[in-house]
Amino acid sequence: MATLTGARSITHEHMLGVVATELERRASNATVRVLDVGCGDGALIEYLVRRLPAVAPGRTIEVHGFDVRDHGVQSDGFMDATLASLRAAQPGVPWDERITSIRQADPWPYDDECFDVVLSNQVLEHVHDHDRFFAEMRRVLRQGGYAAHLYPLKHYIWEGHLHLPLVHRIQHFELLRATIKGLSRMGLGTFGLHRREFGMDLDTYAEKHADYMLHYTNYQTYRDVLRLAKRHGLRPGFQYTKEFYVLKVRSLLGMQPRVQYRQQSAFMEWLSVLACRYVSSITLVLQKRETYRQ
Repeated sequence: MATLTGARSITHEHMLGVVATELERRASNATVRVLDVGCGDGALIEYLVRRLPAVAPGRTIEVHGFDVRDHGVQSDGFMDATLASLRAAQPGVPWDERITSIRQADPWPYDDECFDVVLSNQVLEHVHDHDRFFAEMRRVLRQGGYAAHLYPLKHYIWEGHLHLPLVHRIQHFELLRATIKGLSRMGLGTFGLHRREFGMDLDTYAEKHADYMLHYTNYQTYRDVLRLAKRHGLRPGFQYTKEFYVLKVRSLLGMQPRVQYRQQSAFMEWLSVLACRYVSSITLVLQKRETYRQ
């Protein structure tokens, strides 16, 4: 079986595995248009452009991406650096036409039904308005298209940005700040790194990261996701959640990742998301398809 190589991270390998598997299972146009929402530094886009033609021969893969410039997480001018990196890595692609940034309140800068695939990697836990996100995602997806999102739900125990347990569940600012400070004093989390690299004291670290958790994260529950999908006319599934953890184990054992993921039963899919939502990221797959009225 063929393998994927050269990804910067396991999450990129996983997203390529999802897209490759779905392309194999679905009839599609000769040109497949993919949108990376929250593209950041463009590393996932570069990997998809480089690897998708090899795993989906006979198709032209056209990858686009955007990110928001006023969210506060990305640094000023980050999109210029993203474009420069993509031009250097893939000089034959018209990146100025395919990569852009918008404000949070702006509509996505694309026509209706213009993408076959919408992806995001560790983005949905930062989205302020999930209803608006889902509405725009459905609008730009073609009929029969799908979206795949890798991200953690509110259920998980060890918050992945601060590396502290359960802090993402606390909404009371003073309690959140005190909890971050107390756990950091015990040697947990990222405070030691910030102290070494930035000379940050504990009080400053606790206050800044309490603000980060309150204003720049917005975790959903499993039920939240199902309700959002239904409200926006999308079919939800979690069929690649287990595969992400299998990929992690294969990486730890020094084994190559797979291009094609294996089909699993709906029951096993349900069990895997119920268990994995407490560990780390789940993989949400949304289909824009409804057959009853046809």
